[in-house]
Amino acid sequence: MQVRFGFAILISKQHLRLNCILNPNMKQARPRFLILCFDALRPDMVSEETMPNLHRFAREGVRCKQHRAVFPSETRVNQASLVTGCYPQKHGIVGNKFFDPVASPGKLFNTGDENQLMEGDRRLGGKLVDVPVLGELLAEHDLSLATLSSGTPGGARMLNHKAESLGTFRFALHRPDASVPRNAVAEMQEKLGPVPEHQIPSLEWLTYSTNAYLNYIEPVLSPDVCILWFCEPDNSYHFRGLGSPENLQALSRADQEFGRILDWQHSQNEESPLQIITFSDHGQLTVCGETINLQGCLQEAGFTVGEPPGKDVDAAVAVDSAGGIYVRDSDPVLIGRIVEWLQQQPWCGPVLTRNGEKSLKLEMAGLDHPRAPDIALVLKSNDLENEYGIRGGCMNNSSFYPVGGGLHGGLNALELQSWMAARGDCFQSECESKLSSGIVDILPTILHLLDVPVPEHVQGRVLHEIISESSECSIPEMKRVTHEAQGAGDYQAKLEVTELGEHFYLEQGWVEEGLK
Repeated sequence: MQVRFGFAILISKQHLRLNCILNPNMKQARPRFLILCFDALRPDMVSEETMPNLHRFAREGVRCKQHRAVFPSETRVNQASLVTGCYPQKHGIVGNKFFDPVASPGKLFNTGDENQLMEGDRRLGGKLVDVPVLGELLAEHDLSLATLSSGTPGGARMLNHKAESLGTFRFALHRPDASVPRNAVAEMQEKLGPVPEHQIPSLEWLTYSTNAYLNYIEPVLSPDVCILWFCEPDNSYHFRGLGSPENLQALSRADQEFGRILDWQHSQNEESPLQIITFSDHGQLTVCGETINLQGCLQEAGFTVGEPPGKDVDAAVAVDSAGGIYVRDSDPVLIGRIVEWLQQQPWCGPVLTRNGEKSLKLEMAGLDHPRAPDIALVLKSNDLENEYGIRGGCMNNSSFYPVGGGLHGGLNALELQSWMAARGDCFQSECESKLSSGIVDILPTILHLLDVPVPEHVQGRVLHEIISESSECSIPEMKRVTHEAQGAGDYQAKLEVTELGEHFYLEQGWVEEGLK
């Protein structure tokens, strides 16, 4: 490991300051929270021109400039980290697709599928997620959660998968029929009308989501915490390309709808306890070539591929631009053979395994869970510009996303860098925090501000440095550390993380020779 530097700083327009402990004399009405996700929003695509409302919101409030996703940088993985405050090594959602023989016998478990998630959780005896989720933690203190998502059906459930047992509100634009409670869903749809037809860019879905929040969730439910999930810019990134006219249109509409929320908040009592946190769950890269057909390549190399691994099947593959390979009986010899073969391929990026034999270790990325793949694989990426001048590209193993479209899941810095800004009486104003932070920190910060004890298992930290009316104290040193692994031939992989006391944040992973 190589230590490169150490620093910790919070920048204010007025002066430099380090803050930490919330002043106990500042107690007012209990705060309420709107947590608004712009799915996949890259921070470098937020400007006064593209998203003026969000840009102004960040300028007037506090922005976390070094905010990071977890790996894999996929949506349901990061949603689980949002509602648990943990890395996948603790919450167990190790990919958008993964193997769990109990949850999904004989095939990959697709967390994007509402039905599979519901049935999988039933099969697992309610242990889809290994640690308590936000809804449960709030309910223990008589606090309420409401969630609304225009993302995937499974993603909507992941944000609030205990809604049925807790009696909380969960609405999925993709699956109104799977939304609960049924009487509240019917009441809301009677007020708003049916969900519009889904299109890309998903402009009308952004408007419907905002209408639902402003016209039903706030006035009727008034939850202590609401998670509102915008499906853009993720949809237009994926299928129209980063920076494309359709994508810019989606960014503009998402910003307009956010502006409606800000206008509504401004019309309320100035002492309103509502706090708004905006964030994204990951970034995206441009798909820069046709599928590599990993399954076919493995078969040509003499390995048998199928689902599930076992008997006559050497490996099962769940990889787009990144993902996992599950190996028959987790055989260490077979794992070693596949790793060695992968590292000789021109498209192979970082490889991670449980024992770190000639590879990076899963635990270095917070992915060492029993459900984790035997081999985590990231395909090579680059920092080249696409046709619209947006940096970052990747190879891919999926025919679902078009060349020139967008993809995510890996360890490129542009996938891990994510947006976060907050505004409200609980937060600093006109500030930029350059301390590292991540999606795992949102839950403990909210719990802290609600006077709910943060459970010991939570891996994220309370972001004391962005909280208002604080007194000064020391902040742990922040240092950059690089993990290295030497593999077959001249293969060398590196994983860069930032350590802040006992916490860590992923910066980027790469192999020494970039994508040509």
